[in-house]
Amino acid sequence: MPPFNTELDTSSPLDIRAFFISDAGVFPLGERSLRIAGPLRRSFVVAFCEPWQQTSSQEELLFTNSMNIEPLVHAAYGRPAMFAGQRLVTTYPARIYPTDVPTDPLWLCEFNVLVLLPDGLRNLRRNQLEAIVRWVDAGGNLCVFIDGNMAALQVDFVNRLTRTTAERPRFPIGDNGLPQFRDSPARLHKGLGRVVIHQDPPLEADFLVSSDWQASVAFLWNRLRETPVHTSQPVPGAPTQEGGTEPGSAQPQAVPSGPGPGTAQRTFSPPGDAVLQSEVKWRLQSVNSLVARLTPDDFEVVPLWLLGLLLIAYIVVIGPVDYLVLGWLGVRKLTWIVFPLMTVAFTVLIVWISHEHMGTSGNVRQLIVRDIGDGGGLARENRFDLHLVGSHTTLATSVARGLFTPIDHRRFLSNGTARSTDQLGSGNDSTEPSEYIGTIPVGYTALQDLPQWSPQVNRVFRIAPEEPMPAFDWESVEPESLATAGSARSLFQVAVQEVFGPRSTAMLFHTNQAARFLGDTSNVPLFPESPQDWFTAPQRRGNRRWATSNAVNGNARQPSDFLRDACVRPSRGVFRAVSQVAPHGGDNFEDLALLDPTDPGQWLLVIAVADGDSLLLYRHLYHDRPAPESPTRSQSTASTTSPR
Repeated sequence: MPPFNTELDTSSPLDIRAFFISDAGVFPLGERSLRIAGPLRRSFVVAFCEPWQQTSSQEELLFTNSMNIEPLVHAAYGRPAMFAGQRLVTTYPARIYPTDVPTDPLWLCEFNVLVLLPDGLRNLRRNQLEAIVRWVDAGGNLCVFIDGNMAALQVDFVNRLTRTTAERPRFPIGDNGLPQFRDSPARLHKGLGRVVIHQDPPLEADFLVSSDWQASVAFLWNRLRETPVHTSQPVPGAPTQEGGTEPGSAQPQAVPSGPGPGTAQRTFSPPGDAVLQSEVKWRLQSVNSLVARLTPDDFEVVPLWLLGLLLIAYIVVIGPVDYLVLGWLGVRKLTWIVFPLMTVAFTVLIVWISHEHMGTSGNVRQLIVRDIGDGGGLARENRFDLHLVGSHTTLATSVARGLFTPIDHRRFLSNGTARSTDQLGSGNDSTEPSEYIGTIPVGYTALQDLPQWSPQVNRVFRIAPEEPMPAFDWESVEPESLATAGSARSLFQVAVQEVFGPRSTAMLFHTNQAARFLGDTSNVPLFPESPQDWFTAPQRRGNRRWATSNAVNGNARQPSDFLRDACVRPSRGVFRAVSQVAPHGGDNFEDLALLDPTDPGQWLLVIAVADGDSLLLYRHLYHDRPAPESPTRSQSTASTTSPR
């Protein structure tokens, strides 16, 4: 199904009318209603693969309910019982039979978590298992239950999830035909996703309330490593320009979810139910900087002073000049000819000036985000195109094995409420709904009706596309050694320049710190510093357009908002509880986030490459890394070991 924007209608379900079109005619297939979440509700889907009966038992219902994300979100906001009746966040279980498991990983993007129960796992074919692995590599979350004998195909699948080789499998088969676990349960990172493997009966009551299962559920939902411990003492939030505190801006101070020696318990005040209601569908406020980055340089809105000058000139010509000149010539009766001629002339002049300022060359700028998985392979790709035309036209976009989503960037200009800023019937819709011709997502064409001078951002999401990749050794990088200036960083900068070219640089994200620039960004235009002035000539062509840093090793400079928001999601809504969601290719940018800002063992390396006017971002997430060596300690070690 193509993406639908349902925010303008808050009361009725989504009605689908289907038709079968053939050479013999058009045959209606009837009308169906889809259950969708409203604009003030956030929904998630957990799929259970098992050949169950039509009716579910009480044990099965308890098991499916144990996978809900609501307890994690409610705990992050405090007082979970308060939200029980509001259902601002809802988890929907979906039963999927083994024969219906897709062979294309893009079809799995409708799920946030996939649970393979023993009988479901045994009935899956090779191409279905391959699709699941690729989906997990792209950021999907998978839970596997193993019970009884397994065929070699399923054993290879489980070992592939654990990134083991055939010579040294992590889960070998014993003499009894059962896999032998080294640790049970197993919670693993696979590519950008997460895998949990249990060898326990999932329907037993003792298992559902066990700490192992609760930890597995939290791991599958990418819960923040540090969980909040509530207190009645408020913690000041971010000050606004007026000197107050911005609603919902208080960042929770927390303690690690796992035990640790010498860990001090930090507390914070729970945001409350009103904050959850306002943040449940919070939107990024930095999308306008993305639009500014992709806007062509030859586009400029006509200055108001020039429009005012033309209006004054028009009034003077058709008023005093017309009266005095025609009166002096004694042909004042010709005013009925001069007036329409001057009107047409000024209209043509204004249209010409508008096209000179706002006319574009038609070159499309792109932001391509390529996320690197295990072994340096390309796990997924997100491409954002901005189309800006000088005349009304129909845009055709061909998509092969990808999800196409048009994005209305105006929805991100305000975050006053969770509702859309364009009310139903306001007439502010910039484009008509897109038409799709072909087979989604294998190969199809998206047709869009583009108005004149109206920026349109489109997103194309692909899983494991076959694209040429630079020969860069991601696995050998030790990100913690790049945190401070030294020989390791210098060698890394040289390697980046050799592989990605002179117009490349690197950034390192870790916890809530500002991004560390690992190279000179003067040759790589990132994102505008002042996106609100993206349409003016000084910002477009001047030196202030790009948010870059002239210092090669300057770490104090804060990166552009969109770049950080695309890597580390701000702590709003469900992201007060989780750091990452499964890929879906939607229009809210939330599945771009990768880094858990509360996990000191995670590092996100970003290499930016300027490709003409477009920008490529290569990202790789590192897990379970040691803490970086402090500069004081490294200097002390150097002075101790250096010869005298």
